[in-house]
Parts: sequence; C-alpha cells; structure tokens
Amino acid sequence: MTQETFLIVGAGQAGGQAAQALRENGFGGRIVLVGDEAWRPYERPPLSKDVLLASSDDDCFKGWLHEARFYAASAVELRRGAVARLDTAKRLAVLTDGQALPYDKCLLATGGRARQIDQAPCGARIVSLRTLDDAMRLRGLIACSRSVAVVGGGFLGLEFAASANRRGLQVTVFEQAARLLPRALPAAVAQKLRSKHEAQGVRIALDAGALQIEAGETDVVIAGKDEGAASFDFCVVAVGQIPNDAVARASGIETGNGIVVDRYCRTSDPHVYAAGDCACFPFGEAGQPLRLESWQNAQQQAIAAARNMLGQCCAYRPTPWFWTDQYDWNIQMLGLLDAGIDRWIERPAADDKSMLIGLRGNVVVYAVAVNQGGDLRAIKRLVEQAVPVDPQQLADTSVKLRQIERQAGACGIDTPY
Repeated sequence: MTQETFLIVGAGQAGGQAAQALRENGFGGRIVLVGDEAWRPYERPPLSKDVLLASSDDDCFKGWLHEARFYAASAVELRRGAVARLDTAKRLAVLTDGQALPYDKCLLATGGRARQIDQAPCGARIVSLRTLDDAMRLRGLIACSRSVAVVGGGFLGLEFAASANRRGLQVTVFEQAARLLPRALPAAVAQKLRSKHEAQGVRIALDAGALQIEAGETDVVIAGKDEGAASFDFCVVAVGQIPNDAVARASGIETGNGIVVDRYCRTSDPHVYAAGDCACFPFGEAGQPLRLESWQNAQQQAIAAARNMLGQCCAYRPTPWFWTDQYDWNIQMLGLLDAGIDRWIERPAADDKSMLIGLRGNVVVYAVAVNQGGDLRAIKRLVEQAVPVDPQQLADTSVKLRQIERQAGACGIDTPY
C-alpha cells in the first residue's frame, strides 16, 4: 500500500501545530512542512514583548512551537522554500525554484504579511513587525535610539509602544481613527488603555489623518494633519496584515479576504485545506465569513484542519478569544464586539482589575477583562451556549461568575470546535 503524503505549506504556528496534530491523531504517512523563513515554527506574541524587552540578545527568544528535536522524532520533514502554486489536477506543489512535491492532501497555512503604507515603504529606519527577523532588527534599533514613531494604534502598535517605552525611548503613536481600537475594544476600555499609555509618557496622536513621512539617513520626519513635523530616530509601521493567499489564487482555489474554507477547513478543492491567519471561514449560525488573526485561531483551526484531513469530520466553531499584554495589564477579550450588543454591564474590582460584559437581550455575547482573565472561563461557556442570564446578578460583584454559570445551566465542557 502506497504511503500517503500530507503537505503543509507554511511553517508558522498553524503549520507546525497541524503537523503535531496529524501525528497525535494517528497519521502514519509522510508529512512535509515547507516554510520560507530560516527558523523552525514559532509563536508570534513574544515578538512585540519578550524579544524586545530581553536584557541580552543571547537566548532572548523562547517562543519556539516545539523543541528542535521534535521534527526528526516525529518524522516531520521541515523544508526551506516557497511554494508558487499547486497543480491541483496532478496534486503537485510547484516551488519557486522549480522543484515539485507530490501530495495526497495539502494544508495551506501561509499566514499573513505586514501591511505597508505607500508613503512609508520599509527601509533602514522604517520597519514593520511580523517575523522574528523583524523583532531582532528592532532590538538593534531600540538599543541605539532615543525616540520612535509608531504608525498604527492597534494591539501590535501599542504592544510595541509599551515595550519601547519600558526600554527608555520617547514614543509617539499616530492613529488615524478618532480613538484607539474602535473595532476591538469598547470605548470606555480603549480610553483607559490610552490613559495607561499616557501615564507612562507615551504620546498618542489620534485622528492623525494622512501622514507625511520622510526617511533620511539618520532620522524619520513625520507630520500629521493638525501638527508640525517631528523627527524620530526610526518608525514602526503597524497597520495590520494582509492574508497570504497568493498560492491559492495561483492554483485556482477560491479566495476572498483570505482563502475561503467551509466549516471543515476545506477549500474549493477537495484535497486542499487552509487554516490560520490566511483562512476565511463561516462563523456562527448565520455562516458569516470571518478571518481571525490570533494565537487561538492559528492553534485551534490547525488542529481542526488536521483532524478533517484524516477524515474525522470535525466542524470548526470557535469562540473568538484574544489577549494583549501592555505594561502590567493583561487584557483578554472573548467574543466579537460587533455581535449586536444592546447592554453593557461592568464588574469593577480593585487593583487595576475590571470586567465589562456585553449582552444581546439577556445573552452574554462579549466580555473584556483587565487582569481578570481567569474569570473568563465561566463567561466563555455562557457565550458558547447562548444561555440567558439575570443581568442584575451579573452586575452584582458579590455574586461569583461560577455561580451565575451554574444557575444558567451552562455545561462545563471545553472544546475549541
């Protein structure tokens, strides 16, 4: 009997996790994991925090997905290279160097790339932050600089701003919107986060408009809509990412805000699957097309895709979960902010702790917690199972969330799918 070959295109977190899940679920065939970075698979959250804050370049990164010996021990062939397209009729992956790899099933875990802005192409003093190489380059710039501009007030930009501030740099964040994180955080929480940054000395320039950016040999000069030009030692562009769907498009596979997949992570080709930042999947009962850029999605969708490649019929039904660490704050978000929320309930606590819960009717659909991530597990079950709650009890901080969960009849079953 011929041994099957499963090809994984993209050696990031999703690709590495899928290889592990295939072995853990009993696949005994050949696994080929192709990536275009020089590194073995790693997690990206440490890049904007731990890597930048480490006191020494030596061993400053500990975010490897697996120990180096995992790949040989698990018989996973880790190859360096880039796939140009798939010949789906012949089931061949054509690499950019002309080599061809046969496959029986293929997983596209190609992730995303940092979005650029026309007026600030990346160069010696204008840098994005997406890869480990980017983070190491930024370590070097931080070490020899006194000031930095951050273009983009999203989570990545703010995490970098917090890290650079802690390294002693003067930081200015330019954000085009009228407030921080309008699509990710309620206005009240976003304002608290802004105040947190400003209390540390970070300058936040909102409603910045189209920026004029000029990079010289020794500095970057930036002018916003309503203010004069200012000079910075370097600039970080953090304005989101673009899904890497070029391989799918070149292969005739359906795309649209990423690579389109069904609930089982299958693309328009029955032998090709997709997972992670590059995959756009049907979310919720209505099947809303959604692409999630998060650690959770890269991890859990990769596992679901691997199981479906093995014929286990595993629908992917996540409860979106995000987190960010800035200074001494850990902020965790559960659900989607645009979930038809018609009521907010705050559960304040002492010592920089708080929780804000969004309801649609009497059903919890969203929650954001500052330094109270442990309490989100009870909320998670309420969101997953859409069970009604008593809003008055929810607002009463003397009533534990576990008690509300039990009274609502939420089942204590955790599943990522």
